[in-house]
Amino acid sequence: MVIQFYGITIQVSILLWTILCFIALALILDRLLFRPLLSFMDKRREKIDGAKQAKADALSAREEELRQREEDRVAAEKRAMTEANAALEEVRRENAARQTEKKAQNAASLAALRAELDAESAAILAALDPRVETMARSFADRLRSLGDEGDEAPIDEVAAPRAPLASE
Repeated sequence: MVIQFYGITIQVSILLWTILCFIALALILDRLLFRPLLSFMDKRREKIDGAKQAKADALSAREEELRQREEDRVAAEKRAMTEANAALEEVRRENAARQTEKKAQNAASLAALRAELDAESAAILAALDPRVETMARSFADRLRSLGDEGDEAPIDEVAAPRAPLASE
């Protein structure tokens, strides 16, 4: 059967075979090409999405690790500062104790030296006292022999034994 349409001759049998071949080709291509290709594309998209998610997870894990390291570093710095301050305070206490001990030793040494000096001064004064007294009496006797008899009281005061000093 033949159909004419605006000057075109169409054979119905060829038209039917063409439509049947086109449908058969579409079904074959759908089964062998389009479905595997779509499945491949879906798997690829899933891999890409999985990789993006893994990257985001890795970035967030890295950020968390960096934050944790920063916190650990700050805590370690605080511990180190605390330990350093404690060590410094211990050294200061030890130095203060040493200074106190040295001051006590110096005070004891100074007291011993003062006592020794006072003892030496007393010994020297004790050794000099008889000589000074003898010299004062001989000087007074010479003055009496040279001078007036009315001025004996001041001469006796000069020749009197001397009083001990307040520091003795």
